[in-house]
Amino acid sequence: MSTIRKIILILTLFISNTSLFAQKETELIAQNLQTANFSNLLVFWNTEVELTILEQSNQKLSSPQEANQQLQSFFNNKSIVGFEKNAERTVGNTVYITGKLIAGLSKYNLTLLLQETKKGLRIVSVRVS
Repeated sequence: MSTIRKIILILTLFISNTSLFAQKETELIAQNLQTANFSNLLVFWNTEVELTILEQSNQKLSSPQEANQQLQSFFNNKSIVGFEKNAERTVGNTVYITGKLIAGLSKYNLTLLLQETKKGLRIVSVRVS
């Protein structure tokens, strides 16, 4: 096999493996939201997170613990029972996840913005509307 073909093969395998790893992380995040498992979700928060929930004004950047606690409080206050992922889109090192939070007869839109870092995907922004 020629050297160029070997290089192309290696690059193809590397790119597919990287996107597969990112896909597994997004599925873990979605699963943690579906099960309201905030202790497992904590590892996915970036060091600073922008969090916007319903009518609250844009908040200053929050720490991972604060963002996790605020989202957990929202889940508890609105009796969220699940999360349905609608879409996932990757643009460069950014991943967007959208879905619905389910609370009885009510549904809330959730948008997550994730960035690829050396430690993997990290949630940098959350919007609930």
